[in-house]
Formats: sequence, structure tokens, C-alpha cells
Amino acid sequence: MASTFAVTRNHLIFGLCLPLAVLLGYMLADIDDPASRLVIFVALGVLAVPILMRWHHPLLILSWNMVAQPAFLPGSPHIWAVMALTSLFFAILNRSVNAGYQFAHVPQLTRPVIALGAVVVITMFLTGGIGLRIFGSSAVGGRGYVYILAAIAGFFAFTSRSVPTERIGLYTALFFLPGLTSMVGQIAGWFGPGARFVALLFPSGMPLDDFVADPTIGEGMGRIAGIVGASFAVVFWLLARFGVAGVFDLTKPWRMLLFLASMVALTFGGFRSTLLLTSGVFLILFSLEKLWRTRLFFVLLALSLVVGIALVGFVDRLPLPVQRTLSILPIKIDPVTKEMAESSTQWRLDMWKTVLPEVPRYLLKGKGYNYSADDLFMAQMNSIRAGSVSSEEAAFAGDYHNGPLSVIIPFGAAGMLAFLWLAFAGARFLYRVYSKSPPELLLINRFILALFLARILFFFFIFGSLITDLCHFTGLLGFSVALNVAARKASVETEPAIADPETA
Repeated sequence: MASTFAVTRNHLIFGLCLPLAVLLGYMLADIDDPASRLVIFVALGVLAVPILMRWHHPLLILSWNMVAQPAFLPGSPHIWAVMALTSLFFAILNRSVNAGYQFAHVPQLTRPVIALGAVVVITMFLTGGIGLRIFGSSAVGGRGYVYILAAIAGFFAFTSRSVPTERIGLYTALFFLPGLTSMVGQIAGWFGPGARFVALLFPSGMPLDDFVADPTIGEGMGRIAGIVGASFAVVFWLLARFGVAGVFDLTKPWRMLLFLASMVALTFGGFRSTLLLTSGVFLILFSLEKLWRTRLFFVLLALSLVVGIALVGFVDRLPLPVQRTLSILPIKIDPVTKEMAESSTQWRLDMWKTVLPEVPRYLLKGKGYNYSADDLFMAQMNSIRAGSVSSEEAAFAGDYHNGPLSVIIPFGAAGMLAFLWLAFAGARFLYRVYSKSPPELLLINRFILALFLARILFFFFIFGSLITDLCHFTGLLGFSVALNVAARKASVETEPAIADPETA
């Protein structure tokens, strides 16, 4: 006579979780061991699979502007890059098991994105491979390839799902406001050694990359690390959610006060370029809203005159980082601060003069990011002896502080053509979407267009790096596609902004 043994779900859960808890507890006892970190990461990753299958798209949007670098992952990558690759994996997995799960069909954007990715991959193989130190390579620089390919993967992950029209406000906040996390690491540092664990996810200072070349970082001016990202988050969210007219709506004074407070906080970062970028976004959005025809134009003009007069009289009494940010204006500032700002500009000009003659060498085949660790070490030693970051070291590591140079030297003329194609196609697509926006999407579509145009102009004429900026471009384009897919399905336009994947 056969007997059966029934195992309840609770018994099964305890039978799996208890041994796993013991294993993780043992591994956590030696968290500095790479093998322990790998086991913990794999275990947590397996447990997170059901959550990622269901929520990978909202989590991607949440992480895109989040300033977080998990120190427990090899190489401490940015969280947005991890989620871009993860979200694309689950999007493809869902598509493979469900024929109704469709990616948005946007050929005017996918073609230049794929072209740029193809140029990057071909250049990578022609110049010696990816070169990642975590894999034991003697070459370094592979992080640049990873971030570029992750930015491309993120675009396709964004287009894998649509944003529900009734949740546009929520997803707009999820996309922009996580930039506030740029202050988490520094705030945790104020609580002493007991809060050091926060640094495992949120860096306490400048972002951790292979190489950050900026001779002004160590000036000792009392800059507040992370204030720029946090200010951008608030300013961009306000403009995206309410527009310029809505921000300065006197019946909602909290919006204007929060906007002005964020702009003041922005100046404590000490970077002139941040003021230029924010001003560019504001002016483009102001023009798109056609506010020069309203009374708000005269109100803002009067406010600008009052602020300008106040700065002329009191700017030399402001904190040094604020003075450095405002040094782009024709006003008198602290002489030492002005000299620092001018030396930073001259540092860049000297590097560009050195680099420009080398451009013809890389027109056909780009230089790539694969360079010798020994050569980089020698360049860094020369900088240490000189007491500052040399332009030679920055140029060697590919940090040209110039958008066009960061494209054409690593990836040649083909890379530049692909990027120009992406920039033109992206601006054209966003303008088309904005011009056909339904009322509920008008504000966010208009702001995405203004921010994209401002970042493109900033990239080409002020400061740019393909490694760090491509994610901004692909993220805005992908987010726009995700926002407008839902509106597309309900639209009665004969020529929708985005082609329907079911009828394309």
C-alpha cells in the first residue's frame, strides 16, 4: 500500500529560505571577499527576479537620474546602467513568451541609435577589445564602452512599455526627482562613522569613474558635493510638471519659491556650466510657451534687473563657490576666485590645442577607449609631481571636456555622423511629438524638447562627454516614446506622432 507525503507551500518556503539565510549570514561575515559579494549578489538577484519581471520598467525610470553606484558590484557601476541592461533583458524575455508584448516601433530613432551602437562595437573590436580591469585585462578604459552600450540598451528598454496616461505626473516625478539622491552620501557623512554603510550605494563625493579630470575639484572652495544634481532634479521637475507659466503662477507661490531656492542652491556647486545649462533650458522653454506676449515677460524682466543690481553691489561678499558660478557674468568677483576660473578655462584651451592636430589621425578608425594602464599611471604620476591634473593626463584618458572631440577621436568620422544623425532625428522627433501633443502631455513633451535642445547645444558648444552625456539623450528620447505610446493608442489623428507597432 503506497503512502503519499504532502508538502505545503509554507514548508517549501521555510525549506528554501532557512538554508539561504544561513548561507548569506556566513557570507556577510566576510563582506570584503569578492567571492562572498558574488554569492550575495547572485542570491539577491535570483530573489528579485519576480519583482523585476513585473516592475522593471518603472524601476528603470526611477533609476535613470538616480546618483547611485553600488559598491558591492564589480567596478561600482552607475545604477542606471545596471537597470538599463536588466530591464532590456526582462523586456526581451517577456516578448519571447508573450507575442502581445510589443516594443514601440519608432524607426526614425532606432536607426541612428543602432548605427551609433554599431560604430562603437566595431571600433571596440578594431582597437583591442573592451579592456575591463575587473576581468583581469592589462588595458583600461572599457567602462566607457559599457556606459555607451548601456545608454543604448536603456533606450530600447524605455520603449518596451508605455506610461499610463493617468500616471504621467507620477512617472515625471520618478524620472526627474531621483536626482536628489546626489546629496544622500554627503548628508550621511554628517552623521559620522555610523552612517558609512550608505556609501555602499550612494557615493559621498564626486562620481566614482575610471578617471575624472578637473583641475578645479581640489581648489578647497567649500563646494557642496551633490548640490548640482539635487538642484537640477527640483528645477527640471518643476518645469516639466508646470511649465514656466505654472512655476510663476502667483496663486501657487510655493512653486516659485522652490524654483528660486533651487536656483540659489545650484550656485553653491561652483560650476559655471550648470548655470548656463539651466538658463538655456529656461529660455528655450520660455520661447516655446510664447511668454514674451504676456505680462509674465515684464515681471521676469523686472526681477532679473533687481537681481542683477543686487549682484553688482554684493557679489564679492557671497561664498566663493557662488562667485565662481557667477564668474561668467560681467561682474566684479573675488580676484583669487576669478583667477581660478580663468586658469580652468585656459587649462581646457591648452588641451584642445594639443589634441586638435591629432584629429585627422582618427577620422577613419577611431582611437577607442582601450589604453594601457601603465601609460595612464605614468601620466597620473606626472600630474602628481606637477601638483594638479595635467591636460596630458586628461587627453590620454579621453576626457577632453569637449563634446565633438569626445566623439570624433574615439570613434572617428563614422561615430560623429551617427551621433549627428541621432541628435537631428531626436530633435525632429521630439518637435513632432510636441506639435501633436494631447493636452495632458503638452507640458512634459514641451519640456523634454527644451531640455534635449539645451543639452545638444551645451554638448557641442560648452562642455560634453559622450560617455556621460549619451544616457541623457537616449533617456529623454526613450522616456518620450514611453509617454506618448499610451496617447497614441487613444489618438484619432490620421498621422500619429509614433507609428503603431501593430499596424507598422
